[in-house]
Amino acid sequence: MTGVEIPAFVNAEAGTANDACEALARNRRFRVERIPPNELAARVRRALESGARRILVAGGDGSIATAAGVLRGKPCELAILPGGTLNHLAQHLGLPEDLDAAVRVAAGHGTRSIDVGEVNGRVFLNTSSVGAYVTYVRTRERLEPRLGYWLASAAAGLRILARLRSIRVTLEVNGTEREHLTPLVG
Repeated sequence: MTGVEIPAFVNAEAGTANDACEALARNRRFRVERIPPNELAARVRRALESGARRILVAGGDGSIATAAGVLRGKPCELAILPGGTLNHLAQHLGLPEDLDAAVRVAAGHGTRSIDVGEVNGRVFLNTSSVGAYVTYVRTRERLEPRLGYWLASAAAGLRILARLRSIRVTLEVNGTEREHLTPLVG
């Protein structure tokens, strides 16, 4: 991969988009494009069709999962630059929080394989949540501009507990299906 420019797509709506672009610009291995999240899948697909062997995505878990859905089963590596709010996958993989250090990892030669799951036709890599947790996050995000993160989190949690309902989910693991009734799946 030495000498080959790596396409780097930065989620323009990520809170760290400016910092990610600056860190990537300091490493000449990357061709950086700041894009809206709804264009990510198409841009990754185009880069893949143009022969990219590694593609970097800077964003949160949703952006990373979108790119992974396009690249699944293809001969192309996905490099990750943490740029979301929580960055669960990047943390799980032990990627550095420091963007310059994470860029060096993304430009390096190390790779690893990870499991990929699918829920209702959508790829996920480390977590997929349905039910109460999804409602909690949406409520917290709606309240956060007025209340701040911590107070919005507490208020959202209390609302969810007051209205907790169970849902029926079917899980298929290695070809075996099991049905569960639960308030959340994470």
